[in-house]
Order: sequence, then C-alpha cells, then structure tokens
Amino acid sequence: MSVRATISDSKSDFHKEFPYVIPPIYRKLADELLVELHLLSHQKNFKEDSIFATGLKEIFTRFTSGYKPSEHITKLFEAICNCNGFNPNQINISSEELVSKAKSFTKEDLNLFLSQLNNDNNGNNYYSRINAIGIYKLVSEVPSFNDLKEDGINQEINNISELLGYQYSRVEKDISMYKSNIEKMKQALEIIALNLTSK
Repeated sequence: MSVRATISDSKSDFHKEFPYVIPPIYRKLADELLVELHLLSHQKNFKEDSIFATGLKEIFTRFTSGYKPSEHITKLFEAICNCNGFNPNQINISSEELVSKAKSFTKEDLNLFLSQLNNDNNGNNYYSRINAIGIYKLVSEVPSFNDLKEDGINQEINNISELLGYQYSRVEKDISMYKSNIEKMKQALEIIALNLTSK
C-alpha cells in the first residue's frame, strides 16, 4: 500500500524541480496553486477535464504576466504540475484544443460539447475554482457571446454551471474574486514598474 503524499512532500518535490527564487509578487500564486492541485489530486470525484485544464492554464498565464526571468515561466508551471502528479504537457494540449474549438463554437456546439463532457466525466464533477475560471475563459472565446452584456454573459455562465452540475453562486463568486485579483495584480505590477523607472 503506497503512502499518501502530504503537502510538505509536494512542496519538497516542487523545490527540487524549481530551485530558483520566486519573486515575492508571484510567490502566493505558486503556493496557492501547489496546495490546490495537491488537494485535488486526492479527491476521488475529481476528474481532470479540458475545462479544468483551460482554467489552470488561464490562471497561471494571467498571474505570471511580467514574470522575470521569462525563461523560468514554463519551468515554474511544469514544477507546480509535476509535484502533484499532473502532466503539464497534457494540460497545455487540452487547454489549447478547447480554446481553439471554442473560437468556432455555435451555441449548439457548446451544448453538445458540455453534454459529451458530462458523459465522459461519468458523475465525477468535483468542483474546483479552477473549473470556474475554465468556464469563464470558455465563454469569453465563443463568438456568439462576444456582443453580450454582463447580464447575458452571467446567464451563459449560469447555464454552463447547471449543465456541469456546479452551483452557480459558487462559480460566480470565484469568477468575481478572480477578476478582482487580476486587477490587484495589474496595479501591483504597475507600481513596481513605476518604482523601477523612478530609480
């Protein structure tokens, strides 16, 4: 019987694979993702599907904007995934394929995709805030949703949440928090840039 890895084990594996200093502004992101992926890896009802992959890639990409040295970004993503048993290459491929498909989705295509996803998941629809961001990214890529106002977008997110068996209030809350944190990150990076140019 294998011994279940602890968060300390995951962090130890992470630091072995990524033995670099993470700039303070990005450290919280790395730590939160590392912990969240660790917890998900032990949830028997969790399934790593394309919406999850898209959400994870979107969160990581948005919150590592401006990361230096830039050549460490890929290594950081790989280390966060690998130390918790997730395949970073598969996540990249799955995310890219869904975003590419979504760009030509009609509303009917989207519903068909979601129905198929539900069948593939076979009841394994454990909710994670990463899935919420995957839904948000998916909606932003579907052409027929581009002209919708905020209420319309929220309705589509609600519809997708219901189809996937997620509670809309949780999805909406996690998306709102994500957008708020993106804005805070952007402001923090602007302040850092100003401080650097004033020296």
